[in-house]
Amino acid sequence: MKSRSPDLTVGFPRESGTERRTICTPALASALAQAGFGIVAEPGIGDGVFIGDDAYTAAGVRFADPEQVWAMPLVLRYKSPDPADLGRLSAGQHIGALFHAEGDADLMAALQVTGVTAWSYEFVAENGRFPLGRPGGQIAGIQAVLAGAQALQHPAGRGVLLARVDGAAPADVVVIGSGNVGTAAARTAAALGAQVVVLTGSDASRDVYEQVAPYGVRVLVNSRQALLSCLKDADLVIGAILVSTFDTPPMITDVDLGVMRPGAVIVDATCGYGTGYLPTAGPVQQPGDMPRLVGGILHVKVDVWPASVPVTATAAYTDNAAPYLVRLARTTLLGEEDPVVRAALIAHGGYLVHPVLVQHARFYGLRP
Repeated sequence: MKSRSPDLTVGFPRESGTERRTICTPALASALAQAGFGIVAEPGIGDGVFIGDDAYTAAGVRFADPEQVWAMPLVLRYKSPDPADLGRLSAGQHIGALFHAEGDADLMAALQVTGVTAWSYEFVAENGRFPLGRPGGQIAGIQAVLAGAQALQHPAGRGVLLARVDGAAPADVVVIGSGNVGTAAARTAAALGAQVVVLTGSDASRDVYEQVAPYGVRVLVNSRQALLSCLKDADLVIGAILVSTFDTPPMITDVDLGVMRPGAVIVDATCGYGTGYLPTAGPVQQPGDMPRLVGGILHVKVDVWPASVPVTATAAYTDNAAPYLVRLARTTLLGEEDPVVRAALIAHGGYLVHPVLVQHARFYGLRP
């Protein structure tokens, strides 16, 4: 039987594989320590982002071997552990991470087998928003525009520079979605001098986004007519809709590609699990892969943008997440009730409990 550490200790194991980001920074460790929690981490927890062990020791972190770290009552990671790593845990323990488990049948099954209580940061919900998705969304939105700018210079691309140049017409950019990713994409494209249209999901989201939209950015509700009109003139389309279900109908079909300008670019920055809005894009790509040419339109489909800038991502994510992770520790280790944190519960006692995971479990033939 596994030994148990003190009830108010949080464990930070190192990430898996080539992942360089870490959720454990000296600033987060200090915040947890000030809230009365102990912190145990594996040595080298910050090596991937050039933070030495001495900085952690100064923040009150105690180092231990992996088995001790994984035995803590609350284990926090940046990314989801591999299914095999979940075998280190047992019922009664809590783990928090960016799981995105709904797209991984093996991971969902492992959560059921271990009986662990799992919390997925992306589902933390406050005032109808998902605050822990903000930094990653901002990075993805910025990088989607930068990737689109490169794809426009591809030999088969439009040959349009995204930045404004005297004497040349500005590039036309369409951003579908006004959440974290879409807002950052529109801001970046507008700052470069592009002519930007943002399509929102409803009248309400249009009204909210219009209050923060950069000067000159047009904001429209995403109707079929509005979408086709925008596609016809677009040099670059950024897909920034949070699509996570297998039964989501496509928004841009192969027929729609025929109305677009030859060499235009579509960047799928959110990469849902189903056909989503971009069924012609094919499988998810990796940063640096060549765009996929379909129907004369270049497609870029990447869902790991923040991983390519681990120093920036670690700093931005943990700065934003620290107050919520302290609240997660209070919820799991002190038993405090917190509806904002409670929204992130995805598995407990061998069952998947979040509606999104329950829906996807049925798709995979798993019991919830």
